[in-house]
Amino acid sequence: MNFLAASIESLGAKIVRVLTVGYGLLAFLTEALSALLDRNTWNRATFNVVVKQVYFTAVQILPVFLTYVLVISWLMITIILTTARDFGLGQFASEMTIRVLVLELLPFLTALYIALRSGSAINTEIALMRVNNELDALAHCKVPPMPFEFLPRLISGVISVVALASLACLIAVMLGYLAIYGLNTSGFEYYTRTISKILDFKIMAGLFFKCALFGLAVTLIPITAGLETPKKLFMVPVSVLRGMMKVFFAIMVIEVVSLALKYI
Repeated sequence: MNFLAASIESLGAKIVRVLTVGYGLLAFLTEALSALLDRNTWNRATFNVVVKQVYFTAVQILPVFLTYVLVISWLMITIILTTARDFGLGQFASEMTIRVLVLELLPFLTALYIALRSGSAINTEIALMRVNNELDALAHCKVPPMPFEFLPRLISGVISVVALASLACLIAVMLGYLAIYGLNTSGFEYYTRTISKILDFKIMAGLFFKCALFGLAVTLIPITAGLETPKKLFMVPVSVLRGMMKVFFAIMVIEVVSLALKYI
């Protein structure tokens, strides 16, 4: 009986923690959406911060990101093409490339890349601002942190993931054609027809929405995790670790739900 009671108590505590985290994320997101739709939020200073955040999150990493995408895409296309030909399914290689790389793998890897590079940095910055009482100083000076610290990071996360995932998918489509047909233009009509058949409006809308959710997850969760950090310096690494575990879990949930809605 004691074991059963302890198990139920532990399960209840975990459920309460999950609901508390979910409520905190929803409350913060609601506040961010309200600020986004508020005219007073948008001034020259806020716009400049958004531009800088997009530059740091997406533009600054382009050389490394493009190399990363080229290597991953070429390897995966080669594996798909070789496997399809070995099983006598070469005519389906282009469709398999688009479904595996463009719709699933590259958006997922883009979100992970930005989460590891920018999400962890955001979590650390916000946690240090809280520990060092910088957020309290902003509030004391009547400078709201939402339009200058939080909202620009949320916007840049969504824009960066959508833009970089789109760029990665475009590169994969071009590499797929080169791997299958080479520099010969004879397969262009069939290849474009295959793309248009797979990437219809519904699929494209779903892909855009998934990438936007990825971008929101890699910024929203680190920000809220940073805000929840106790005001002790040694808790900053713990906060970053917990925040990144939540980000990884959220990305996995979004991907699994996307796959379930698409194929089940």
